[in-house]
Formats: sequence, structure tokens, C-alpha cells
Amino acid sequence: MKIKLKFSVQTDELNGLKGALESHCDEVRFGPEFCEWKIPDLSTLKKAYSLTVDKGKVFAYVTPRVSTDGIKKIREHLDFLSDKGEIHIVVNDFGVLSILGDNPELRPHLGRQLIYIPGRSPWLIFDANDIIRYFPSSLAMKIEMGPVEDLYSRTSLNYAPTAEFFQRYGIKDVDVDWIPKCFPYYGLLVKKGFSLSVHLHLVLVTITRRCHTARFLGEEKAETCSKPCYKRAFLLKTPVKSELYLNGNTVFSFEEFSGKDLTKLHNSDITELVVTMNPITRVSSHREIDNLISQTRKMLKIDKT
Repeated sequence: MKIKLKFSVQTDELNGLKGALESHCDEVRFGPEFCEWKIPDLSTLKKAYSLTVDKGKVFAYVTPRVSTDGIKKIREHLDFLSDKGEIHIVVNDFGVLSILGDNPELRPHLGRQLIYIPGRSPWLIFDANDIIRYFPSSLAMKIEMGPVEDLYSRTSLNYAPTAEFFQRYGIKDVDVDWIPKCFPYYGLLVKKGFSLSVHLHLVLVTITRRCHTARFLGEEKAETCSKPCYKRAFLLKTPVKSELYLNGNTVFSFEEFSGKDLTKLHNSDITELVVTMNPITRVSSHREIDNLISQTRKMLKIDKT
């Protein structure tokens, strides 16, 4: 029996959350995936949770990689959520993953920062007429293209000890990027017992040590940053074919999706498609969310049930 495909909307601001709640999505993810300085205060989290429950939507909380101070805030948030029933907590930090063990009602959901996918690199070339840039030419000439492409299409979870490590922490749910070359290996993860949530459009390329968006726009202190990343992103000039964008402290590759690739992914029994609200995707209202969901359903030839 085919698994019902869920549609989730991810946002890290309250206004975005309100728009997502008006849409036909199944679940709302609230919280910053990448920036510690965007972790909401407890009162904002409480309001986000209350608004979501009142609308009858499923609530998930997204957390970034954090410092010692950041993990104190997250612990406080997890304490608040711990008696609200089963809630998915998207984790991108080993410290957060470890303290989730103190809250058995909260379900750890592995974030993209804790999964290594070589194929994320926009400079990686899989072309029989070119050279794999990760290898010296003398070595590349000796390597068959097929095995190399297979190697760089796998995730760290396709390595059995890594999968077993995270499963010991109770990980069943995993976030991955929209990388069609990796789809066959995503299917293998499903067979291992993982439920996969695939992010549409935005592929994580790298995270900067400092927030270059803030630096470019003259924001001097992270503590008082006006968070221009809510409204602006930079298109980067690069020699690669993919469009690369800087948003906050993160560089993304923007990838369109096709019906053929969607069908291939759906046939792998993925659980969820994730739509992100931000300046790069230009998804900012419930109408845009609904249009995207409707477009995706038509490509997959599935109805709303």
C-alpha cells in the first residue's frame, strides 16, 4: 500500500507561520534550521504552538546547530513541549539530540546538517567527457564513471554504522535534499526503516562561519541583528550551472523539480515534502503554498485524500 504523502511548510517567523496555517498543508514546522540568533523566545514558541493547535495542524519544532547559550534556550523550549504529546523535533546539533533523551514524548527528527551528502556540492561533475574535479587527473582517468557517481550520490546514512548510530538515538525520521541522483539511495534508506522528508527547491550547499548577509548589510552585532535574511537573499556569481544564493549564514542551490523526478521519488515511498518560506523560494502566503501543493499533486496524479 502506497504511503500517504504529507506536505509540510517550514518557517522561522510568526508571520510566516500564520500564512502557513491558512494553507492546505498537513504540518507546520516552526523554528530556525540554520541560525542560532533566530531561535524564538519562549513566549513566541508558546504562541506558535497555540496557533497551530487551534488550526488543527500538526506542529513540529526546528532547531539549528547551537552554542552553549543556545542549547540552554532549546532545553527550556523542549521542557515546554515535553507534555504536549508526540512532537517532532528537527535536530541539527548532537547536543540537542542528546538532551532529547530526557524527553521521551518528543520524537527526534534528523536535520540536514547532521547528514553528509557529497552530491550537495554544485561543483561536482558527473560527465563522462569531463574530469571529476575532486580527484587528480591521473587518478580520475583510472576510475570508472559509474562507481564514482554512485559513491557521490550516497548519504552518510547509507553507511551502515552511521545509520545504526542514529537509530540508537531513536532516529526514524530524516530530512534530505532534493538531489535526483541520490533518489535511488533514498529508497535504500526507506528500506532500512527511515521515514524521509525531502526539501523542495533549496539544497543545502554550505554554512558560513559568520553571517555574511548581516556583514554585507552593515549589521555589526549578532545580538542586535535586524535579521535582513527574512526579506533579502543574494544571488552569487559562480561558474556552476545551478543558481546559488546566500541567505543569512547559509548558501543554497536552487533546484526546480519535474514530474518525472517527483514520480521517481514518490515511488521510493518517501513520507513528506517540505516547502520553505523565505526570499529565495518566494513562497510567502497561503495562496503560494496551495498553488505549489496543487502543482505537485497534479504532477504525481494524486488527489487530496
